This record gives sequence, C-alpha cells and structure tokens, in this order.
Amino acid sequence: MSKEVLSAINHSYELASYATPELRNLFNDWISEIELLVTAFINRRQQADPQELADHFKLTTESIIFILGKLAKEGKISMEAKEKPKGNLHLLKRV
Repeated sequence: MSKEVLSAINHSYELASYATPELRNLFNDWISEIELLVTAFINRRQQADPQELADHFKLTTESIIFILGKLAKEGKISMEAKEKPKGNLHLLKRV
C-alpha cells in the first residue's frame, strides 16, 4: 500500500478520535455504506481507478483513496499500480 494511502488513513483516524460518539457512529454507518457501493462498483467492472470512483460517487480523490486503503487493508480489494501514458494509474480489482 502506498505511503500516501497509509498517511490518509492514519490522519482520518486521528481526527475521528476528537469526534463525539454520535458522530463516530454516523461516520461508521456512512463509511460502511460507501464501502459496499465501491466494492460493488469494482466487482461489476473488474477494475477501476480512484479518479473514476471519485467522479462516480461525487467524492474527492483523497476520500476515495482513504476508502480504498481501508478496503485493501481489510482484504476486500487488491490494488496495483500500472504505468499509463499520462502517468501512473492505480487499478483496483476484486479479491
């Protein structure tokens, strides 16, 4: 997993420690729902990239990277980087 993904995950969990229990529960409910939708999207297409997911779910690329890092850490998806003419593209595949 890339350094940026791990950093985003750690930063988000640090911020969550300051939230009230009510807000943490709401965030956990929301993140669980988004994780299911993202996983279903990747499973349908067999692969996707963070920008495509961000556009589809109307989230920032940083938010999608956080979600993808969490899913990869939990073994629900796998990530790999491939070179593309425009630069690096992260391909996501179902496990």
